[in-house]
Amino acid sequence: MTQEHDYYPEVQGHLPAALQGSLYRNGPGRFELGGVRKTHLLDGDGMIQAFDFSGGRVRYRNRFVRTPKFLQEEQAGRFTLPTWTTRAPGGLWPNMGNKIKSQAGVTVVARPNCLYAFDEVDLPYGLDPATLETLGEQPVGAANVRASYKAHTKTDARTGDWLLLGVEFGRRMTLHLAEHAPDGALLRSQRVAAPRSAYFHDWFATERYVIVSLQPLQPSLPLFLAGLKSFTDSMRWRPELGNLLMIIDRSGAQKPLLLPAPACFMWHALNAYEQGNTIVADFVGYDTPDHFVGAQAAFRTLLQGRQGLQSSVGSVRRYVIDLSQKRVLEEVISAQSHEFPMISSAAALARHRYGYFTTTFEGTTVFHDGLARIDVDSGRRDTFGMGAGVHLGEAVFVADETASEEQGWLLSLGLDGTTNRSFLGVFAAHRLADGPVARIQLQHPTPLSFHGWWRAATAN
Repeated sequence: MTQEHDYYPEVQGHLPAALQGSLYRNGPGRFELGGVRKTHLLDGDGMIQAFDFSGGRVRYRNRFVRTPKFLQEEQAGRFTLPTWTTRAPGGLWPNMGNKIKSQAGVTVVARPNCLYAFDEVDLPYGLDPATLETLGEQPVGAANVRASYKAHTKTDARTGDWLLLGVEFGRRMTLHLAEHAPDGALLRSQRVAAPRSAYFHDWFATERYVIVSLQPLQPSLPLFLAGLKSFTDSMRWRPELGNLLMIIDRSGAQKPLLLPAPACFMWHALNAYEQGNTIVADFVGYDTPDHFVGAQAAFRTLLQGRQGLQSSVGSVRRYVIDLSQKRVLEEVISAQSHEFPMISSAAALARHRYGYFTTTFEGTTVFHDGLARIDVDSGRRDTFGMGAGVHLGEAVFVADETASEEQGWLLSLGLDGTTNRSFLGVFAAHRLADGPVARIQLQHPTPLSFHGWWRAATAN
């Protein structure tokens, strides 16, 4: 998708009157330029999409994040720089050293007066929430730290504090934890040496702790820096090493606690909270990441027009971390296939009851065609499937502020393969089996969008 739009799409069904605000989404938007096609699902340039809900209508807009990489290659009319998996053209020399630049195409976070578009390279990029104009690289964390910040951040529902985690590779991997107040002031910053190098995408936070799962997916920096392999292709899955959980004291008063756990790959955390001296952490986990790494990984072959390899489902799992006994118990909450976990923002870093997920009724596949709501207390699982040929993406939860219990709506950007047009589905979260209450029908298909953020109208 190369065209940028601004229009009011058709609304089918009934839009809830209380749904007033903007849904922002981020994901890779451009995979082909100058006759060259990217080789992996994570390699596209970041594109922000906005759905503005107001007065019973919805306005749709999309804009590419104009990073230096995007502007350089736009001017050249071709891809010139390496990305996660696609190496730069020209052989060994253009790929030597770390020349990967941010595409700002994974997550979007709305903070006062600024949208932050994150990749996992360097700092995030800012955009004007009203115009989607790119404002350039945005400073976060301590001024003397130059880390690559993870695309996923955490917002403490009690305080509004914003937690970010950066990674610095070297002889030893170093983690940089930063916490900002709601007004943007830096509250705390700490540097923590990791016991081993590992690739991870998301992490957990509670009232007092940050938990990082150092899963056994390890990059080979010599192969990558020598230009012999892309960053993704340099990684090896070594399940014999198991996972290593780092429990980091947010205050920095105590040294990190390291606890072993069975080998498990995680893209996304649902939430974590404390019960006395125990941490409960829920997430989607895989026995193996073969859908991500390897020559036949589904994330690679999808851009070749075929399904590829994905041998294990993303099941909903739970870590019960006993800090007194220094041990970890892993449980399975639901063995069905899930991804893109979401909770109500009001429950972040505190005890939650419900989790919202994409799901599928077709076994192991990257493309999910349904949504699920799981009551983690009772185990009850409510679902809705769109049917064959329809894809649903991450469902952002929007709370109904007039309801006494956790009620609200799920906003999921989908693609109808029969019409080749995308749509935004609006679902009642507590009546998921009823299907969408409204469908905002776009005039065109959109690329796969990874993550979104809801900003209520009162916050604009």
